[in-house]
Order: sequence, then C-alpha cells, then structure tokens
Amino acid sequence: MVHGAPMALNDLALSDMAFTERGLARWRKTAGRLLRLGGESQGNELVLFVDGDDAFEAKLAAIHSATKRVWLEVYIFEPDPLGLKILAALTAAARRGVEVRLLVDALGTQNLKDIHLAPLRAAGGVVAVFNPFRFRSPPGRVLPFLLRDHRKILLVDDNHGFCGGMNISVDYAGARHGNGRFRDTHVLLSGPGIRDLTEVFTRSWAHATREELPLWAIAPAKHEGSHLQILGSDRFVGRRRIQRAMHTAVTRAQRSVLLTTPYFVPPPKLLRALRRTARRGVDVRVLTAGISDVPIAAAAARHLYGSLLEDGVRVFELRKQTLHAKTAVVDGFYAHVGSFNLDPWSFERNLEVCAMTLDEGFAAALGAVFANDLLQSEEVTLEAWQRRSLWQRFSGFVAWHIARL
Repeated sequence: MVHGAPMALNDLALSDMAFTERGLARWRKTAGRLLRLGGESQGNELVLFVDGDDAFEAKLAAIHSATKRVWLEVYIFEPDPLGLKILAALTAAARRGVEVRLLVDALGTQNLKDIHLAPLRAAGGVVAVFNPFRFRSPPGRVLPFLLRDHRKILLVDDNHGFCGGMNISVDYAGARHGNGRFRDTHVLLSGPGIRDLTEVFTRSWAHATREELPLWAIAPAKHEGSHLQILGSDRFVGRRRIQRAMHTAVTRAQRSVLLTTPYFVPPPKLLRALRRTARRGVDVRVLTAGISDVPIAAAAARHLYGSLLEDGVRVFELRKQTLHAKTAVVDGFYAHVGSFNLDPWSFERNLEVCAMTLDEGFAAALGAVFANDLLQSEEVTLEAWQRRSLWQRFSGFVAWHIARL
C-alpha cells in the first residue's frame, strides 16, 4: 500500500522482470547473505508514505489510539506548529496512562527547550537526550561530538512501527500541516518486524540513558505479509549491518540498482562497487539533490560524478523539491527505506536504521516513486560535467575533502 505515490513505472518496468532459474538461484544466495545480518521476520504489512501530510496524520492517529506505550526516537524535533501538535498528542497519551518515551538528539533538537517538554514530563512522559553538549555523556563514557542519533522511529503499542527519513518539522509535511519543503519517504509496518524495530530503539535508549528496556511481545504474522529485515547502524553494536547489506545488494545486482540519497558522498568501496556493477551492464541510477539543504554535500557529490558517468552510472538531480529521502531498489525485488545517507556521517558515525524487504510488490511501489521523481529531475551528462567552470571544479574538490572528514 502506497500513500501519495503514482503507480506508473515509466521505462523501468520493474514489475515485469522475470528472472531465469540461474538468476533466481543467485538471488537466493544473495538473500541468504542478507538475512544472516539479523533482524529478519516474515508476515509483515507495509505502508509506504511519500506524502508528509499522510505520514504525520497516520502517526498522530496511532498516538491518539495508543493504550500501552509510545516510544519516539528522532533526530530533529522542531517546536513549530507540527512539532507542538505531536508533543500535545504525546502528552495526552501520557495523561491516559500510556508509557511515553521520547529520545531526541542534542544537535538536531537545539530549538526544543524545557518549556516545550514540561507538560509531557508533568504528565509522566520520559524524555532523554542523546549525546548532550557536555564532556561526558552518559557519566563515565566519552562520546565524540560528531556521534549523533540520526534515527527516526515511532513505536505505538504492538501494532504500529514507523521509520524512514522524516524528522518532526513543518519542512517534512505538505500543505495541510507544513510547507512541503522536503521530498521524503517513510514506512509504516505492522507485524513481527515491530519487535526488531523495538530492539533498535532499546539500544539507542541504552546508549543515551544506560537503562535497559524490555522488548515487546512478538506481534502475529500477517497472512501473505512481506519478508522484512530491520537493520541498525551502530558504532557500538553491529555498526556495519546496513553498510554490509547495501554493498551486498549492489555487488550482486543483476538488472537494476536505483538509489535515492540527498547527500551522495559514498566511501570509496561503495563507489567502486557502483562503477563495477554498471560496467557489468546493470542499470545503475542515482537520484540525489539538485536543491540541497547542505550545499557542501551537493558540491562534494558533483566532484564524484565523472568516474561514475564514465562507467555508465546515470545520475539525476531532483529540482522540484529539496530531496531528503533515503531509499534503494535492486532488481525490482529488494528494497529499503530508512534514515541512512550515502555519506561519511551515516557510514562512520551516526546511529541509523533501515527497513529492508525482499518483496516484489513493495519494490515495485518504491520503483514507481523513483520513476516519478525522475520526471521532476534533471539528468547529469558527462559532457555537462566536463564543462564545469574552474571555480566549480575547485569548490567541488575542496567540498569533497571537507565532507570526508
């Protein structure tokens, strides 16, 4: 089920892909490698959101219906009209006796003050801050300043689990609740995968507070539901799981690799994998930001385009909105939605989370979103890239070195 996504697949035709027996055998081996990373469950129902208003209305409805617990983890939580509405819903849930826990990152929520959180705390809600601005946090353990909690997770009772790229701000909502600045993607899951998403939250909470939270009961599987894998990137525990899954999917792709990322500054290993995969004849496409909220990341990305274009990777820049979605579709079968960017911060520092599926229907829906985004984008050609001015070449080179720090 997809909210706000067109279903035309344009020239990608992902849903028409038919693998040979050899291709299916290769994908079975690939799936086996992926599933060894953990966080795997079957029988999940997935709802894809590309419209921020639909996503936030679903979140608010879930919070309003909560009877047992609401756990929310987010990088940016702005006290704007949408953020205050979310806070009011959390506070009302706490007053009903629901266990409410809010985990925010210190850097991403600098505008969220005690005065905004006081009603929630007074109602019994618990608020924790990841890596606050002090020398030691938690006591006895030094955390690097650049280590941030970039996850976006909402868990409600045993039947609602949200994750993706959307922070809490009017910038991520549409005309009904915000300004539509960002083009982002989110997913709602129900089923056994909620327990795996809960496990990711509990690790974040433990990093921030030293408190070990109990895992929730496993929700029943849905009939003919999706095969789901929840993976976290964590420099303390299993920090390379998302990275390994992405590298495996890219290197073993047979037909297509469709990557959507707002900040395209991947490490050399993944860059080489994309180039090698394209040279094998796989249709590799990268959609990144033409209008960026982090201009230095956009400049660094443009510095890298040349080697990719020479090897057959097609690069597109979204022009209609500021891109913030982080998704992948491989061979019309494997897909993921999460908070993970293709940049050094996500690869080396941040706490991240992704929901990954081995599901042709979900992959086709996400492929349709990708195809629609291409209609709002401009393709970068090798000729145009080679015509860059001396200033563009110099600034891109400098930005690339800064982005790798």
